[in-house]
Amino acid sequence: MAKAQVDLGTFEGRDVIQASIKVTRAGDGLSKSLTLDPAVFHTGDKVTVALRCEVGSVIMKPIKDTEVYERVHTFIADEAIIIDDALVQKDLTEQRRRLEEKQGIQRLDLEDDD
Repeated sequence: MAKAQVDLGTFEGRDVIQASIKVTRAGDGLSKSLTLDPAVFHTGDKVTVALRCEVGSVIMKPIKDTEVYERVHTFIADEAIIIDDALVQKDLTEQRRRLEEKQGIQRLDLEDDD
Protein backbone atom coordinates (compact mmCIF):
# COMPACT_ATOMS: atom_id res chain seq x y z
CA MET A 1 0.00 0.00 0.00
CA ALA A 2 1.87 3.06 -1.24
CA LYS A 3 1.39 6.17 0.85
CA ALA A 4 0.86 9.51 -0.84
CA GLN A 5 3.20 12.37 -0.02
CA VAL A 6 1.72 14.16 2.99
CA ASP A 7 2.08 17.86 3.75
CA LEU A 8 2.82 17.98 7.48
CA GLY A 9 2.21 21.71 7.51
CA THR A 10 3.94 24.25 9.70
CA PHE A 11 4.35 24.85 13.42
CA GLU A 12 5.09 28.30 14.81
CA GLY A 13 5.81 29.45 11.26
CA ARG A 14 8.35 26.70 10.55
CA ASP A 15 8.01 23.67 8.29
CA VAL A 16 7.33 20.22 9.74
CA ILE A 17 9.34 17.85 7.53
CA GLN A 18 9.13 14.44 9.21
CA ALA A 19 6.88 12.38 11.44
CA SER A 20 7.58 9.58 13.91
CA ILE A 21 5.81 7.50 16.53
CA LYS A 22 6.52 6.56 20.12
CA VAL A 23 4.56 3.60 21.54
CA THR A 24 3.63 3.49 25.22
CA ARG A 25 1.82 0.87 27.33
CA ALA A 26 3.59 -1.88 25.39
CA GLY A 27 5.61 -3.22 28.30
CA ASP A 28 7.89 -0.18 28.27
CA GLY A 29 9.04 -0.70 31.85
CA LEU A 30 6.45 1.69 33.21
CA SER A 31 3.40 -0.31 32.21
CA LYS A 32 2.08 -3.84 32.00
CA SER A 33 3.15 -5.79 28.91
CA LEU A 34 0.57 -6.53 26.25
CA THR A 35 -0.79 -10.07 26.40
CA LEU A 36 -0.43 -12.35 23.37
CA ASP A 37 -1.42 -15.90 22.53
CA PRO A 38 1.07 -18.27 24.21
CA ALA A 39 4.30 -18.60 22.23
CA VAL A 40 7.97 -19.23 22.89
CA PHE A 41 10.52 -16.85 21.36
CA HIS A 42 14.28 -17.08 21.45
CA THR A 43 16.99 -14.43 21.41
CA GLY A 44 17.54 -13.32 17.85
CA ASP A 45 14.11 -14.41 16.59
CA LYS A 46 12.44 -11.85 14.35
CA VAL A 47 8.69 -11.49 14.62
CA THR A 48 6.20 -9.15 13.01
CA VAL A 49 3.74 -7.55 15.41
CA ALA A 50 0.57 -5.64 14.59
CA LEU A 51 -0.51 -3.11 17.21
CA ARG A 52 -3.85 -1.41 17.73
CA CYS A 53 -3.19 1.98 19.31
CA GLU A 54 -4.85 5.24 20.23
CA VAL A 55 -3.04 8.50 19.48
CA GLY A 56 -2.37 9.87 22.94
CA SER A 57 -0.54 13.07 22.06
CA VAL A 58 1.24 14.94 19.30
CA ILE A 59 4.28 17.12 19.95
CA MET A 60 6.47 19.19 17.66
CA LYS A 61 10.16 18.50 18.23
CA PRO A 62 12.77 20.86 16.76
CA ILE A 63 15.26 19.06 14.51
CA LYS A 64 18.78 19.83 15.70
CA ASP A 65 20.72 22.40 13.68
CA THR A 66 17.71 23.24 11.47
CA GLU A 67 14.77 25.62 11.43
CA VAL A 68 12.21 22.80 10.99
CA TYR A 69 10.29 20.34 13.14
CA GLU A 70 9.49 16.65 13.50
CA ARG A 71 5.88 15.72 14.35
CA VAL A 72 6.07 13.05 17.10
CA HIS A 73 2.93 11.00 17.70
CA THR A 74 2.64 9.09 20.98
CA PHE A 75 0.61 5.93 20.46
CA ILE A 76 -0.97 4.19 23.44
CA ALA A 77 -0.92 0.47 22.70
CA ASP A 78 -4.15 -1.38 23.37
CA GLU A 79 -3.81 -4.73 21.61
CA ALA A 80 -1.07 -6.67 19.85
CA ILE A 81 -0.86 -9.79 17.74
CA ILE A 82 2.00 -11.68 16.10
CA ILE A 83 1.30 -11.84 12.37
CA ASP A 84 2.79 -13.62 9.38
CA ASP A 85 5.56 -11.41 7.99
CA ALA A 86 4.35 -12.16 4.45
CA LEU A 87 1.18 -10.14 5.16
CA VAL A 88 3.13 -6.89 5.43
CA GLN A 89 6.50 -7.58 3.79
CA LYS A 90 5.65 -5.70 0.58
CA ASP A 91 4.45 -2.65 2.56
CA LEU A 92 7.50 -2.72 4.86
CA THR A 93 9.85 -2.97 1.89
CA GLU A 94 8.13 -0.07 0.12
CA GLN A 95 8.20 2.09 3.26
CA ARG A 96 11.91 1.31 3.75
CA ARG A 97 12.58 2.35 0.13
CA ARG A 98 10.68 5.65 0.57
CA LEU A 99 12.49 6.48 3.82
CA GLU A 100 15.89 5.66 2.30
CA GLU A 101 15.05 7.75 -0.76
CA LYS A 102 14.32 10.74 1.51
CA GLN A 103 17.83 10.26 2.96
CA GLY A 104 19.33 10.24 -0.52
CA ILE A 105 19.88 6.47 -0.64
CA GLN A 106 18.95 4.86 -3.94
CA ARG A 107 19.08 1.12 -4.52
CA LEU A 108 19.81 -0.47 -7.85
CA ASP A 109 17.25 -2.98 -9.11
CA LEU A 110 19.48 -5.95 -9.89
CA GLU A 111 16.61 -8.42 -10.29
CA ASP A 112 16.86 -10.35 -13.54
CA ASP A 113 13.55 -10.31 -15.42
CA ASP A 114 13.79 -13.42 -17.62
